[in-house]
Amino acid sequence: MVHRQRKALGVNSRKTLLVVLSVVVSGWLVFAAVASAEPCLMVYPSGPAEYHYDSNEYYTVSFGHPLYNPIFDRGGKVLLETGSNEVPLDIYQVPNLVGFLESTNGQEGYFFDGSNLNLIVDGWNNRPTTYTNILLVFVPDPSTCHPTIIVNGTPVTGKTYPLGNLLVHTPTLYGHNYSDTITVPVTWAGCYGVRIWAFADENYNGVKDGGECFTAFSHDLTVPVREETWGSIKSLYE
Repeated sequence: MVHRQRKALGVNSRKTLLVVLSVVVSGWLVFAAVASAEPCLMVYPSGPAEYHYDSNEYYTVSFGHPLYNPIFDRGGKVLLETGSNEVPLDIYQVPNLVGFLESTNGQEGYFFDGSNLNLIVDGWNNRPTTYTNILLVFVPDPSTCHPTIIVNGTPVTGKTYPLGNLLVHTPTLYGHNYSDTITVPVTWAGCYGVRIWAFADENYNGVKDGGECFTAFSHDLTVPVREETWGSIKSLYE
């Protein structure tokens, strides 16, 4: 979300992207920046999602504004980058992007409802590349919760799931960029939400080195409010 995922992806043609599966591909997670930061990938659901944006980085315009472009209208608004006034094409990669909302409490990303989904990991970049040893990372909300997570029919042990490599070489619709994806079925239960993100663990140590990542936040509709403790979450299932 380094504040944008584009920076983490190394896109040089432009300024340096809880899964509660409302998958917030939510706020950016902050890590100590290092010179050779391992790249993040975009993460979003195949179904409808709303993007929550940082008002320091983006703003929206509506019909009648000089910069309004109906091609990029989602829910009556167009998202633009602060300063450059450019359309952030990477954020528009989501096939079912329904709108934009200014974020609160530093939680940016793709929010959606439902805990049974097809999750898309997108290697958007401005040049062909290969991302190696991609890891999905799951962060429960609240942090004291311990959800059951299944990816590709396999229970997730710990907080990460390996996805292998991704070759990115397919030109995007608007040109000058490339995008290829991995789609995996994900189901989870037991918490208000789960934040999901992905990065290429190039040194195979399981730790993200530098930069921030866009996340997806998935919200479990059976848990209507965010509880403060695991005990209060667990009581909903007793």
